[in-house]
Amino acid sequence: MRVEGKLFCMDSLCFHGGGPLTVGDIEEIDGKKCIDCPWHHYKVTIEGGEKLYQSTVMDPETKKLKPAGWKSVGQRQRVHKVEERSDGFYVCLDVAGKIESDKYCTNEAGMVMGVTPDSQRPSEEGKGGIASAGTTGSRGYAGKPSGQIFQGMRGQVPPRR
Repeated sequence: MRVEGKLFCMDSLCFHGGGPLTVGDIEEIDGKKCIDCPWHHYKVTIEGGEKLYQSTVMDPETKKLKPAGWKSVGQRQRVHKVEERSDGFYVCLDVAGKIESDKYCTNEAGMVMGVTPDSQRPSEEGKGGIASAGTTGSRGYAGKPSGQIFQGMRGQVPPRR
């Protein structure tokens, strides 16, 4: 995705419930650009994949919770390096360690993958969201999670120019 002229890349399905981040709104929270997952409104930073939440504290006088600012629970969404070249976009996959979003990009979560991909559905004109190659529908889903596509491409990395 391109935000304010800068490219970012992350797994397209939300770490929490597999929601389509490709159609999430981008907003700024405490100076960090975030995607708001359209399913459960989890906030994910686009640069580091951190889950942000609005913390609360107990007011000692009223005994009610009050807002106490935005906090991070750390990285939950896998992010990747991306660069634009004259012949297209190149993604350098970060596959180190285990990140919570991995379960959706590799289908460990057991999501139903037999649904008709958006690329085969009629286009919904006027629907916005984050541009994603190979998607045409409102869910931003091209048929397979990115992890399954990339697993099939292992060993086929183009030479770096």
